[in-house]
Amino acid sequence: MSEQFDAREQRELETRLDECFSAYREACPDPEPSADFMPRLWARIDSRQQQQAAAAWRRWTEAFLSLAAAASLFIVLMQVLPQSTPAYYHSTYLEQLSEDEATERVLLQDVALVETQHKTPLPGDVGNQR
Repeated sequence: MSEQFDAREQRELETRLDECFSAYREACPDPEPSADFMPRLWARIDSRQQQQAAAAWRRWTEAFLSLAAAASLFIVLMQVLPQSTPAYYHSTYLEQLSEDEATERVLLQDVALVETQHKTPLPGDVGNQR
């Protein structure tokens, strides 16, 4: 009895499957084969590949532009933000010499002071004798 039941169930499943296949054939008819079927198919494949290549180039371009914008912003911020630079970068040579407190300068000042105190008169300096 189970064999008869299995055979009857099998036939019902096959008829349902045939109904599904026929509904599919009605919904999606087979394309009519023509002489330009393969060239049209390859044209569609090529256009899709070109679109994908263009999309890849666009992604690379957008990434490069984003990186360039970020680098530009970083450079601008580095220029705008205040920097703590020593004063000798902005001062002149004479300003640095006037601020210099080296021992050689003090020694030279002492020598200059002694020379001005013991100055010997020059032959043309007649009125400035001590």
